[in-house]
Amino acid sequence: MSINPGDRPWPQQVAHADSDWPSSDQRLLVPFHEGLNAEESALLAGSITIGADGSLYLLRTIDEDADHPRAVREQARLKRTVTDAFDVPTYGHLTEHTRDAVASFVRNHDITTTVVDESEDALPGRGDPIRAPCHTVVGTGMDTFAAPSSVLVPVAGGPHSGLAVKVAGAIAAAHDCWLELFHVVPEDAPDDRESDAVDLLDCYEFHLDDSVGVDHLVERGADPAAAIVEHAQYHDLTVLGAPEKGALRRFLFGSTTDSVTTDVDESPVLTVHRDTDESVLSRWL
Repeated sequence: MSINPGDRPWPQQVAHADSDWPSSDQRLLVPFHEGLNAEESALLAGSITIGADGSLYLLRTIDEDADHPRAVREQARLKRTVTDAFDVPTYGHLTEHTRDAVASFVRNHDITTTVVDESEDALPGRGDPIRAPCHTVVGTGMDTFAAPSSVLVPVAGGPHSGLAVKVAGAIAAAHDCWLELFHVVPEDAPDDRESDAVDLLDCYEFHLDDSVGVDHLVERGADPAAAIVEHAQYHDLTVLGAPEKGALRRFLFGSTTDSVTTDVDESPVLTVHRDTDESVLSRWL
């Protein structure tokens, strides 16, 4: 993850609308079907919600032959777990499981961000983005999620990094923990490239609340993914932007984000995908 070559393109990239993610009136949604890592995902979303001064929605999609009373009890228990931990408006909903259930709920409730566990195979996530106007946070390794004391945020100049920083900042504010903004430049990069990287991290920090403690680290290395994986072991959570490559190019050439989510196995990784109007073809290529 290095700065794009050229005449300092990062100020425009950092200025994306997602970098100015509103600090209030956020409406977050956590959808479930199998209910895998439900409590961990709900508590994660609760921390983002309180850090963003928003509202939280818990949506359970159930099959036609499901035990409806049991689903109601489980949803009520999950809602109580979140409200006991965080003083945020929390709403529980049940709906029939269909292909478009999550997207319809997002549109009907003006959801701004959806938090989904990658293990929920029946729901859209990183591999199958939600076809609705909202940001998406996909959790990997959520079975180990707990209140973090530090969060690693690897950033570049791409379109998703700004939102990743804002989501990490909300989590840090909720748990009173600190962030490490991390960037890797090539080993043989000139000194001004490293100086630009420092400026890049300054730009991202500028968008965070003053109450959040932030450290900067710029490192030289040949393999950004390996550097991120190494540093992730010193933090309780890693938050980074979604891949910029389409699915086909990621399959052929790999992706830093995909490598990190695969290789970090001691703590959760959140992949943040901002709301875009890109076509199905662009997502594939």
